[in-house]
Amino acid sequence: MLRRGMLAVALALALWGTGAGAHNHDRDMAERLQATGEVRPLQDVLAQVARDYPGQILKVDFEREDDDEDCLACRDRWIYELKLLQDQGRMTKLKIDARTGETLWVGTRSLRRDGRHP
Repeated sequence: MLRRGMLAVALALALWGTGAGAHNHDRDMAERLQATGEVRPLQDVLAQVARDYPGQILKVDFEREDDDEDCLACRDRWIYELKLLQDQGRMTKLKIDARTGETLWVGTRSLRRDGRHP
């Protein structure tokens, strides 16, 4: 189980590193903030997610939440937003406070067997 979680972390870091455009900007900003101690390193957050929400990480975003109607606790914070595919075809979206590592919001929906939304 631990090996599977570490594989998910490695794959997510690879996805993070291969992004283009806005994703490179996200990564650069996250790295600058990590260097000053303002946010937790992504690898720490991914290890936590692998333990608490096992699944395949599909996407990682880093953003400043200013106007989030789904997550009022996310406003005015740096957020790691992750999308992952879990067992039984559940798509899960997490919003994690980048400074504390606290999971602020979780959204889940099921996918049909063909991978599309119901």
